[in-house]
Amino acid sequence: MKKFKYIIFIGVISLTVSCNDFLNIKPKGIQIPEYYDDYLKLLNFKDLMKADEGYPIYLTDDIQLGDNTVDYGRYDMAMDNIKNLYSFEHGPVYSEGEHDYFYKSSYYRIYVFNVIINNVGTCKDATDKDKKSLIAEAKVSRAFEYLSLVNAYAKHYDKNTAKTDLGVPMLLSEDINAPYERWSVEKVYNQIFKDLSDAEEYIPEEASTPFRSSRNFLYAYMAKLYLYMGDYKNALVAAEKVDMSKLEFINLTEYSINPKANGMGRIWNAETGEVYPKPEDNVEAVYARYGNNTIGLSRNIYASKSLLDTYSRDLPEGAVDQRRALYFSDDEFKLYNNVYKFPGMSMWVAYIQQNLGLGTPEFYLIKAESYIRNNEVEKGMKLLNTLRDNRIINNVHMPLDISKDAALKFLFDERRREFALTGIYRLVDMKRMMQEGLYTEDVVHTVGNTEFRCPAGDNRFILPLPPAVLSLNPSIPVYER
Repeated sequence: MKKFKYIIFIGVISLTVSCNDFLNIKPKGIQIPEYYDDYLKLLNFKDLMKADEGYPIYLTDDIQLGDNTVDYGRYDMAMDNIKNLYSFEHGPVYSEGEHDYFYKSSYYRIYVFNVIINNVGTCKDATDKDKKSLIAEAKVSRAFEYLSLVNAYAKHYDKNTAKTDLGVPMLLSEDINAPYERWSVEKVYNQIFKDLSDAEEYIPEEASTPFRSSRNFLYAYMAKLYLYMGDYKNALVAAEKVDMSKLEFINLTEYSINPKANGMGRIWNAETGEVYPKPEDNVEAVYARYGNNTIGLSRNIYASKSLLDTYSRDLPEGAVDQRRALYFSDDEFKLYNNVYKFPGMSMWVAYIQQNLGLGTPEFYLIKAESYIRNNEVEKGMKLLNTLRDNRIINNVHMPLDISKDAALKFLFDERRREFALTGIYRLVDMKRMMQEGLYTEDVVHTVGNTEFRCPAGDNRFILPLPPAVLSLNPSIPVYER
């Protein structure tokens, strides 16, 4: 019976909100696991293998929705929360009673990590080393969740205002009666840094599964944290601790479209017969996380003109960017013997399980940016050329002796190409570029001849706390949007 306690524990967690707390987690009939193996199974639970939702992309400049002239990807057929994001509506995104699964699922996972962090140390059937190692893994995973949350539901980190900018509610205990408050952006980042620092001594060198943490992931994620803080010196210090000999690329130049596939399995290696791998089988995965509801974006959204222009920019003559060729279909798409037409538009039809943890491409981009920001442009461009070798057929290396400003612009274009329509990547990049003054134009979404505009830096690029939190807790400080 005891070995199934962790299943009972997972099944009864409910994330709701009371009048007194930002988060009210009310597990019924819960028993905290007693044995080390229970905590180990808890950390391996499948719901902890997921990450943020796909819907934040509807705030970005990567997206386009169609009018009533197309069958799929239509604005008038979208859910209300999608319409609210796409049209830059002020106020809430979700209606009262609807769940924001990005927010809800993240705190669900955080609660489980807290149980491990705060209780596995009491086990009497494991060594101190094993318990500390498990705590370290849970702390790194908690840090992962909070960095995603604070970058979605708060202003981007600004050292001049982070002390007062609203962050997110911080949950470090599984005590359902503990008071919780909305921490500042600075305090949230400090806690993320503390979790990563605490974990460094005890984190395993190698991950036991692709969904578990390793030393390489810890250093790579620390570099990402510093990068988002604008602390480029320490970002490079952390990045250089990553053992790059352990990092691998998928060579997209070896992939093509399987003409017999319908949806899943569409992208394959015709020579080997292997389809594009899931996160746990992807050699690029430094840390694997499934994107929640991201595969469903396929056949339901279109690329914006500005995104498509990015793919043709800096592309050598006679070269093919496989990210453009494999993930998008122009004018029409065939599925199960049906032909869907969308003249003049490019539909996202990747049908792949994206890894929203951290992979080799992201780390190369993190390290490249760290080099460029520290005036080591040549080293940064070499990394970008390596990434592009694995993405572009007939690639020609970009020059290494360009200016820092030119390299940085190219870097952000490359990030956009690599992370198109993937989780919160583009939204975070937009927010940090807007903060730096690198992105100053309005973001424009269209439906036929109708335009929706939002100026750079507007609070509508910040996801609001869910309606349940606001309605039951009227004193919660919020961003006006």
